[in-house]
Amino acid sequence: MVNVRKIGRPVLLVGSSWATAYLFDPALGRARRTQLRDRLAGRLRRLVRRAEKKAAYYEHRLEGLEAELHGAGRPHPVDDRAVADEVHRAIRACPFPTSDVKVDVVDGVATLRGQLAHPEEVREVRARAARAPGVTGVVSYLHLPGTLPPNKADAIKASHEHAPADNVVKH
Repeated sequence: MVNVRKIGRPVLLVGSSWATAYLFDPALGRARRTQLRDRLAGRLRRLVRRAEKKAAYYEHRLEGLEAELHGAGRPHPVDDRAVADEVHRAIRACPFPTSDVKVDVVDGVATLRGQLAHPEEVREVRARAARAPGVTGVVSYLHLPGTLPPNKADAIKASHEHAPADNVVKH
């Protein structure tokens, strides 16, 4: 096995002797030293410039994240129509059709009505509506095909309970 310390010293000695001879050559040494100094200074300037750019990038990125945390970059709807527009925009971004979903907003509370194909879609639309700017609450009357909307089921049940017996038509 080769001992690195025994080889390292002679290599270092030869390398430093060569560099000294190269840089202190009576004919070209001064020009070589000037060229080396200029190259090292240029490399240092580039490193400093790159570090400053990275520092500025991360500083501005941090400022942006702080501003987002305080609500910058998000619309602040001023009325229910604007909130409804934001809810529509949020649910249109779903990867499934949402054209059957109707949205009403009163005092920041979004009411969703309509029919969707899968329970996951109903959950997704509700969640997106709740995250829309200006929404303070969500009332969902979304339902699946072949089922009654939640508000209609209660109304039909109540109407059958209070209806007189002679008005009920049996088949």
